[in-house]
Amino acid sequence: MPSPFLKLPDKYEQEFANEIVRLNFLRSRNLAMVLFLLSVFFIFSDLVNYQEGLWHWDTLSGYLILFYIHVVLGLFSLVFLLLSWIHRLKSEDQQLTRWHASLGTLFSCFIILFSSCISINDQLLHNQITAFMLGSILIAVNNYLKPIISITIYASSWVLFIIGITFLQSDLDVLKGNYLNSILLIVFAWFLSFTLYNIKIQDFISQKTIQQKNKEVEDYNNDLIEINDRLEESLQALDETQNVIFTLASALESKDTYTRGHSERVSNYALQLAQTLGLSVSDQQTVWRAAQLHDIGKIGIPDAILNKSGKLNEEEWEIMRSHPEMGENICSTLSFARDFLPIIRHHHERFDGTGYPDGLKGEGIPFLARIITIADAVDAITSHRSYRPSRTIDYALEELAIGKGSQFDPSIVQAFIESFNYA
Repeated sequence: MPSPFLKLPDKYEQEFANEIVRLNFLRSRNLAMVLFLLSVFFIFSDLVNYQEGLWHWDTLSGYLILFYIHVVLGLFSLVFLLLSWIHRLKSEDQQLTRWHASLGTLFSCFIILFSSCISINDQLLHNQITAFMLGSILIAVNNYLKPIISITIYASSWVLFIIGITFLQSDLDVLKGNYLNSILLIVFAWFLSFTLYNIKIQDFISQKTIQQKNKEVEDYNNDLIEINDRLEESLQALDETQNVIFTLASALESKDTYTRGHSERVSNYALQLAQTLGLSVSDQQTVWRAAQLHDIGKIGIPDAILNKSGKLNEEEWEIMRSHPEMGENICSTLSFARDFLPIIRHHHERFDGTGYPDGLKGEGIPFLARIITIADAVDAITSHRSYRPSRTIDYALEELAIGKGSQFDPSIVQAFIESFNYA
C-alpha cells in the first residue's frame, strides 16, 4: 500500500522548504494586516458595549475578557507586521533567514491557540466554538504546515480548548456537544492542512518536472541550432570549394581556345539527356556536376600535348589517357565530389570494352558515366578543332547512331537521338 506521505527528491528538499517559508511569511503578513484591522473594529465594538453597560472595568466578565483578547490580537498583529517589515522580502532571490521561518510558524501557532481561547471565553457568553473553528480552518488554508507540525499545533490547541471549557461550561449537554464538535473540527482541520500540503508537494514536483523537460528541450534546441550553424558553415565552405573547383575547371579550358566552354556545353547536353531519361533531381545534379569536372584531370597534362595541332604519338596518347585518373585523384579529397568520382574516372570507357582507363564493358560502366560519354562526344563533334572544322548536330547524331553498341550505350543513344528528332 503506498504511503500517504509524499516524498520529495533529495535535490529538491531545500528549494521546496524555501518556497514554503516564503509563502507562509507573505501570507501570514497579509492575514496579520486583516486581523489588525478587525481587532480595531472589535475594540471599537467592545467600547460601544461598555457604553451600553454590558461590562465594567471593575467586574470580571466574558465581555471584559473578550475586550482584553481583542487588544492582545491587535497588539500581536501590530508587532508581527513590524517584524515582517523589518525582515521583509524585497526580491524573489533574497536569502531566507530563520526569522522568516519562525515568524510564519509562530503566527500559525498564535492564531489557532488564540482562537481556542476566544471559544473558551465564549462559553461565558454564547456557548459557541465558532472562533476556534474559523481559526483552525483559516490557518489550514492560509499556511502550508508540515504534517508533524500541524498535528502538534492542532493537538495543543484542542487540549487547551478542552481544559478551558471543562472549567467554564456548566451545562453538561453543551459540554458534551463541544467535546464532540471540537474533535471533529480538529480532525477535519488537520486533514485539510495535510491534504493541501501534499497537493503543494505534487504541484512543486510537477513544476520541477516541467522545468526539467523545458530545459532538456531548450538544450536540445540549442544543440540543433549549433548543429545547424555548423551545417551552414559546412555548406558555405562546400559552396566555396565547389566554386573554386569549377573556376579551376574553367581556367583549365582557357589554356586551349578550341575547348573553351567545353565542360559547360557537355553539362548542358548531359542534363538534357538525364531529363529525357526521367532521372531523379539528385541524379540530374550529379550528372551536371560530374560533367563540369569530367576533364579536370587535364590540368596535369603538359600544354605541348594538350594544344598539339597534329596527331598525338603513342607516348603522348598514354599521357592524355591518364587525365580521367588524374581527375579522380584531384576530386577524391572533395566531399561534394565523392558521389561522382566513378563518373569522372570512367567517362572515356567504351560500351564494347575498348575504352580507358579500366576497359569496362556494357553494364559494368556506371550508368551516369555512359550519359557523359555521349554528351562529351556530341560536343567534341560539333566544336571546332585545330585539325578539323566543327560539324552540325545532325552529323553528330549520325555518328552516335554509328557508334551504338561499340562506343556508346545503344538505349541512351536512341533516347538522345529521339529527343532531338522530337524537337
